[in-house]
Amino acid sequence: MAAGIEEKDSMMYTGETPWHKLGVKLNNPATAAEAIAAAGLDWEVGRQPVFIGSGLESQFNQDFVEIPNKTAIVREDTGEAFAVMGGNYQPVQNTEAFRFFDEMVGLGEAIYHTAGSLYNGRRVWILAKLPEDIEVVPGDPINQYILLMNSHDGSLAMRVINTPIRVVCANTLSMALRANGGFYAKHTRNILTRASEARNLLNLANAYYDTLGKQIDRLVHTRMTELETADYIKNVYSFKQGESYDVQDYRSRNSYTATLELLNHPTNTLGGIQGTQYAAFNAVTYYIDHLRPVKGGKDEDSKRLDGSWFGSGAKLRQRASDLLAVSK
Repeated sequence: MAAGIEEKDSMMYTGETPWHKLGVKLNNPATAAEAIAAAGLDWEVGRQPVFIGSGLESQFNQDFVEIPNKTAIVREDTGEAFAVMGGNYQPVQNTEAFRFFDEMVGLGEAIYHTAGSLYNGRRVWILAKLPEDIEVVPGDPINQYILLMNSHDGSLAMRVINTPIRVVCANTLSMALRANGGFYAKHTRNILTRASEARNLLNLANAYYDTLGKQIDRLVHTRMTELETADYIKNVYSFKQGESYDVQDYRSRNSYTATLELLNHPTNTLGGIQGTQYAAFNAVTYYIDHLRPVKGGKDEDSKRLDGSWFGSGAKLRQRASDLLAVSK
């Protein structure tokens, strides 16, 4: 299935349909009860004892003994065992995570934007959209979200972060979780008493988004000539210095030509950004996310997205960013 969404997983969303075309669409931002039901998260995990064979066997059965201080975490509606954890591990039920989120954000109203599970329920996320966007470029807003992520298999502590990324799958979740900072809480008995601490940390959201806005503003207001733009794109795709276009690697040539054409794409004509560093960077990232060839078959979009954020595409994106940082 697409990007971590497996047979026993589901999700809900409002707004634009996710790239993988999965999930239940709600026409308005959801309340907690609506989001839990639409996302298929109205199930619980339980704790069960763990046993091993004692080594004492008869003709018909074998004796088993319980392992002390160990507990199996089991999804109760499917019976699937997610993990064996220590005796102090405290599951956070999906309904508890939503209540925690409500208390933390302090809104108590329709705020939920996407929510769902991954890997048959081993991971669960809740995403809320803040009411205001960053709009350095007129007509090109950057959304502000708060993400809560929880695992039922011990792979992650519960975490709350600020992110501009709309989470709809494992790929986008992983990208969002790369953000620094935020709130962490291990699965112990006091986890659900720490909402006020999480709320205090999220007060840093304004500083985070202010910094992001200033970075974009610098790119928007730094002009580039056509020659500078061409040289920048050549450097992104590692053209050999001093060599003619014809002797460059064909993949680099194809990427360069396609990116040049994207300078006139509608996304690069908003708010007068043509001829700026932001337009050049936007052309590169659009190519990486949407056009760069991958060996994919029917799952091409998913593989391109994965490469864009974690593979060679991610390295290109970082190189494109670094080259502009050097030029400031």
